[in-house]
Amino acid sequence: MRVHPLYLLIVFALASCARPDTAPPEVGLTEPLGGAVAPGREVRVQGYAFDPSGVVSVRANGQEVLSSGEVGKRLAQFRFRLQAPASGKVELLLEAEDARGNRGEKRVPLVLDAAPPRIVVERVEREGSLYRVYGRVEDNVQVDRVVVRVGGRFNPLSLPKEATVAFSAEVPAGAVLLAVDAAGNRTSRRIP
Repeated sequence: MRVHPLYLLIVFALASCARPDTAPPEVGLTEPLGGAVAPGREVRVQGYAFDPSGVVSVRANGQEVLSSGEVGKRLAQFRFRLQAPASGKVELLLEAEDARGNRGEKRVPLVLDAAPPRIVVERVEREGSLYRVYGRVEDNVQVDRVVVRVGGRFNPLSLPKEATVAFSAEVPAGAVLLAVDAAGNRTSRRIP
C-alpha cells in the first residue's frame, strides 16, 4: 500500500497544530448573589469550574468541595456551606485543577452585610378599598426581592436585582411590603 506524500504532509501539519492544554480552569460563583452575606450566618455557596480537559479538583479555602460525581467533567458544579464571621472581611479562595495538572485560582470577596434594606414610600393614592403605593427599596449591596403579603398570600413584584429598585403596587389596606436583600436581611412596612 502506497501513501501519497501530500497525505503525510497534511497529517504532520495537523499534528503540529495540536497544542497542549496549558490554560488553567475557569472558576466562578453563582451564589451568593452579589457576594453579600449576613455576618454570623451559614452561607450556601454554589459555583462552577470549566476546563476542556476536565476538572479534577475544586478547593475552597483549602477544603475539597467537588463531589465525586463531578470529577472529570468539563463543566463541573460544586456547592458547600460557609460560616461567615460576625465581623471583618471575608475572602474566599477558590482553587481548581484540571486533568492535565493546570491550576487556576480566584479570590472572591464576600461583603458582610448586616444592614436590612430600606423601604421608602414616596406616594400613596387611595381608590375605594385599594391603595396605589409608589416608592423604592434601597440596600447597601443589592435588593434581592420585594414581596406584597396580603393575609397569608405572598405576591412577588417583578423587579431587577440592584442596590435601588423602584416599585409600584396596588394593594388593599393592611397589606405588608417585604423587602429582602442579597444577604437575606429583611424589612417590612404595612400599608397604609
